[in-house]
Amino acid sequence: MKKVSRIISVLALGFFAVAIAPFPVTAAEFIMKISLPSPMVEWTQFNEPYAVLKSEIEKRSNGRIEVQLYPAGALGDMISGVEQVKKGIIQGVQVGDGWIANHFPEIQVISIPYIFKDRDVAWKVLDGPFGKEIMESYVKKTGLQLLQLTENGGFRCFSNNVKEIKTAADMKGLKIRVMPNPAHQETVKALGALPVTVDWGELYTALQTKVADGQENAIPTFLVPKLYEVQKYMTLDGHFYSINSVIIQEKWYKSLPKNLQHAIDQAAFISTTVNRGVCTALEQKGIKLIQEKGMKVYAPTEKEKETFKVAAQKPVVEFLTTKIDKAWIDKIFKAVDRAEKELGYK
Repeated sequence: MKKVSRIISVLALGFFAVAIAPFPVTAAEFIMKISLPSPMVEWTQFNEPYAVLKSEIEKRSNGRIEVQLYPAGALGDMISGVEQVKKGIIQGVQVGDGWIANHFPEIQVISIPYIFKDRDVAWKVLDGPFGKEIMESYVKKTGLQLLQLTENGGFRCFSNNVKEIKTAADMKGLKIRVMPNPAHQETVKALGALPVTVDWGELYTALQTKVADGQENAIPTFLVPKLYEVQKYMTLDGHFYSINSVIIQEKWYKSLPKNLQHAIDQAAFISTTVNRGVCTALEQKGIKLIQEKGMKVYAPTEKEKETFKVAAQKPVVEFLTTKIDKAWIDKIFKAVDRAEKELGYK
């Protein structure tokens, strides 16, 4: 009887093993290689949104598309990544608005300083007719596609090692690291500081060795390379609402069956939602963290924040009118005004 019981147990275990074993996976018809410049650090905007994007595309395509992520700049920097996408070597690359501005200067209207009161206004503008129009214009001009308009951490703030910044006047003479976005550079100049362009991967060392006194990034982004180790002061002025996107080749996208195009679009929508949630939560958590690490964090009053806006917004708008069609500037201000009214700010 014991022998029979053992046989039954072995058979049962064997059946259970077969039951939980993964079903055979059919090889994907399409490979989607995406280059990510930052390491995939858990619970950051550089991890969860892209892990979700991969998972959702593969699930919604029923495995017909396999997404391969290459983090930490394994396939090169952002500029190299854009070129690889153009040539069809890879299918996507994650880029910030500073690098998009290199080949599509119109994107800089989103970087007009202090244009968005809060995240809800930015989301309404970028998810509405204005966002759709600028994405369509990008395709027409470049042959590339912005898969989504996600947050590059959200609202960017100034940090430095020299002094506490409360008003625009306190910025004078500081060397501030910026992305290679002309609108960002002009903003820093208008505030009386000196813009210093340093690659993202070299930022920690640049601050440590005093190549730059400070930098400007969103709190969630600031946390990733642990910049609180080399900075003393943070000012929550929120001068730019910074964006990210995954650039894909329009030709490759259009070559896919319609249902697979829809799968990518649906996955991008979900990934964007995850990105915005992660960034919003990280901003709140991050402020507390950097204070615990010894940084002094200052939140300007409305009157103090207005000094930044008065000093920077008009000069940057005037600068942009010499670089892009003024119609884009008018469109984003109208979109912001409409969004503020719909959201009850006016």
